[in-house]
Amino acid sequence: MSWALRRQLFYMLIVLAFIALVLFGIFYPVIFKAPSCTDKKQNGGEVGVDCGGPCSMYCKSQVSDPVVLWSRAFPVVGTNYNLLAFVENQNKRGAVAKADYEFKVYDTNNQLIGRRTGTTFIPPNQRFPVFESRFDAGSATPRYVTFSFTNELVWWVKDPVLSTLPLRVDRVVLGEDTQAPSLTARISNESIYDLPEFDVVAILYDSMHNAIAVSKTHKDSLGSNTSAPLLFTWPTAFSDTPVAPLTVLPMINPFSVSF
Repeated sequence: MSWALRRQLFYMLIVLAFIALVLFGIFYPVIFKAPSCTDKKQNGGEVGVDCGGPCSMYCKSQVSDPVVLWSRAFPVVGTNYNLLAFVENQNKRGAVAKADYEFKVYDTNNQLIGRRTGTTFIPPNQRFPVFESRFDAGSATPRYVTFSFTNELVWWVKDPVLSTLPLRVDRVVLGEDTQAPSLTARISNESIYDLPEFDVVAILYDSMHNAIAVSKTHKDSLGSNTSAPLLFTWPTAFSDTPVAPLTVLPMINPFSVSF
């Protein structure tokens, strides 16, 4: 082999090596992908496919279903009723961003009067209310109410930061007009964070700790180190006399904040 041919072969090998390096750089990330929580494979320490371990989504085997403690219909005026379910989430760091639900209302003959559907969030490690207003029962009288979540719940890792914030409700006072009852209170945000819009639910109990009335109000926001008044009203008298403690529950979506 002549010297010129050897030189040509040497240059060709250099070119081929360069092309091989370029192709390696292009195809290596495609062929040898690093494990991720979106690759539809169980890898990288995951408990299941794209869940558990380093992923922000829990596997179904890692969480327990929320428990419905009670659900009831509360008369408002005429044929209208407020519906409320009181639910407990026992998952300490598990929350749901979108939970579809359904109330079913039955009459004294165990016949279905109607349904009410909606969507809520599930906060981590706490009891929380799900409220629906102004359900029209028509000519029927509601006897009992069932409540259930209707979609496959997707659980995300969420620390219960909101439940540990210095968010305080005080000055809870029941109005003196028994024919058109009202409840006032003050909510104070003593944290360093500004809070986005949220609902506040009031639940009143009798001496046997049976819920006798519920109501909901809305706040557009609550800044750091500020307070705001709360007002709940009912158009007709209660079926019994409410007794302390009067429960006022702020409901802040953990997926609406960045902390």
